[in-house]
Amino acid sequence: MAGVRVAVVTGGNKGLGLAIVRALCKQFQGDVYLTARNPKLGEEAVKSLNKEGLSPLFHQLDINDLTSIWVLRDFLKKKYGGLDVLVNNAGIAFKAADTTPFGTQAEVILKTNFFGTRDVCNELLPLIRPNEWSMCPVFSATHPFQSAAPNFRRNSAATRSQRTSW
Repeated sequence: MAGVRVAVVTGGNKGLGLAIVRALCKQFQGDVYLTARNPKLGEEAVKSLNKEGLSPLFHQLDINDLTSIWVLRDFLKKKYGGLDVLVNNAGIAFKAADTTPFGTQAEVILKTNFFGTRDVCNELLPLIRPNEWSMCPVFSATHPFQSAAPNFRRNSAATRSQRTSW
């Protein structure tokens, strides 16, 4: 299936990730993978989208587990020969009322939201197939736009303004 385009959304089983999977299923011409740490929750999310007439696929992914990331990477290499779209949405947050000590919260949040995302990028970005619309934006509160992989930016402002579909 090396000729089939493929998109992967990490943390796609609820919230913004689920909305991104829904939008990709409607607009992206290729396979869309919803990933989740918990297979039961991921499969339930896929079933809910199936009821909407959409056809996402599921792959288990725990971004805190390098073996899990490697399994997804190897699967994408073997089945598709690469990757076209990667949406890093997986992350965690503590509720405001949570009584877990701040230091513990910071450690857990950094492990997932920074180091886990970094590990996914290190393993999956090399699979990104370059094409006229490839770019890897990284958004943060301090830097509105930076590219995690400058080699993939291609006339990004012009491309964004001309792009009307995935």
